Amino acid sequence: MGSKLGPMIGVATLGVAGVGVAVDFTFPGRWYALALYGAAAVLAALWAGISRRALIAWSRQRSTRMGAHSALLITVVAVVLVLLNILAFRHDARLDLSQTGAFTLAPQSVKILESLEDEVKVTAFVQKGGESEIKFRDLLGTYRHYSSKISGEPIDPDARPAAAKQYGITQYDTIVVESGGQEARIRSVSEQELTNALIRVRKKDKKRIAVLDGHGEPSLTDTDANGFSQAKDALERQGYEVTSLLLAQTGTVDPGTTAVIVADPQRPLLSQETSALKTYLSGGGRLLLLLGPGQHTGMEELAVQQLGVTFRGDTVIDADPFSRLAGGDYTRPIVRTYGDHEIVRDLRLATAFPLAQSLAFQTSKAADIEYRALALTTQDSWGETQIVGGKARFDAGQDTQGPLDLAAVLTPKAPPTERGDDAGTKPAAWRAVVVGNARFATNGFFNMLGNGDLLTASINWLAEDEDLIAIRPKEASSSPLILTAGQQRIVFWMPVVLVPGVIAAYGLGMWRRRRRL
Repeated sequence: MGSKLGPMIGVATLGVAGVGVAVDFTFPGRWYALALYGAAAVLAALWAGISRRALIAWSRQRSTRMGAHSALLITVVAVVLVLLNILAFRHDARLDLSQTGAFTLAPQSVKILESLEDEVKVTAFVQKGGESEIKFRDLLGTYRHYSSKISGEPIDPDARPAAAKQYGITQYDTIVVESGGQEARIRSVSEQELTNALIRVRKKDKKRIAVLDGHGEPSLTDTDANGFSQAKDALERQGYEVTSLLLAQTGTVDPGTTAVIVADPQRPLLSQETSALKTYLSGGGRLLLLLGPGQHTGMEELAVQQLGVTFRGDTVIDADPFSRLAGGDYTRPIVRTYGDHEIVRDLRLATAFPLAQSLAFQTSKAADIEYRALALTTQDSWGETQIVGGKARFDAGQDTQGPLDLAAVLTPKAPPTERGDDAGTKPAAWRAVVVGNARFATNGFFNMLGNGDLLTASINWLAEDEDLIAIRPKEASSSPLILTAGQQRIVFWMPVVLVPGVIAAYGLGMWRRRRRL
């Protein structure tokens, strides 16, 4: 009787337990689900009592012991995997093994994320299941790895028209970045665009960068090779307000101006214009002075008197073979050696300076002004003072042998003196960056090597935005793997057919062997 009753009670136990699970999922928290679990437990205990002898005999079999051993191993492995997943969830760590570093952020992006103080919401209006949504989720996950203040979600405008209407979205691939009442919109899912948007929404007030105009300088609106439109766009993406400065009209530099850029005037400045710049600089102004050879602008005297810097008026010739490999000529020195300064500390790219002149610092100013070289040429370079027939030759005693300074940073050593009737009022310390070249920042060369990085980092330092100084985010390039027809067959048969077949055959053999034991 017991041999027939035991299986019946076992089946009843499973049935009652299954009904209990179904009721618990359908009506969670109800008392009758617990009652069914209790009835299943009573039936299980009754089944164990009736089938006691069969269970004892079954447990003494060798196959049972081996099965129990395998179950124990499986349980231990499962527990280890669960623990590893818990540790990975609580202690996030990443290792980017991709060739292009697709999942590693640029230093600038990391600095911005680590310095976030307010919560940032990123909403991407993209097509559900499209490539842009996949890219956005990956990029957002990478950003969240560095900052918990980033949150966001992708929204399909067709599936959620009310949300799209709230933001005024009319087309796909629009990303809205919000923080502290500020908002920025971008039109592509990329690290560079998203980082620049973070910079813009993080700033409460825009700092103004004024570019001197009216003397034949590169125009901010000119998109040709000699224009400054790319430099303007790059600075605006970092949250700056970039405007033209007509000193001949204004007569003074607006006190709200963060920094002034003087880039290669083709006509001399008026005396009142140079006086206005001197006054601005003496009052704690910030100046980026870019002057190439061949022109006398009046800024050379200001540089000597105020900064202690002399523009030699030569043309830097570089015979270094690397310049030829980089596609340049002898009048386009390629700089790979930088000084110790925040502007170039993270710069790992070379920079090109077409038609540049070298700089010299007056030692008589060393007690009052700190001079630090930024960019230096190689020993194979020299400052040519006379090019005859399109040919240059080093003349000892007349030309200056390299290495030569092409860019430098200048700051006052002594604290600023008291100014005005108020003894507690002191002007801020001025800052200046001087470069013997302006063409490196024009459209034709801005995106060459690290030229754009050098210009934007110089403005960041002048504006005291040192946390922005880093290499601009670079988009990872794709490297598709092209396989021949034979290689494609191998890739298919090996992992899809051969390897799984060997594993299945081995497992079947082990199962048959254990069946014989």
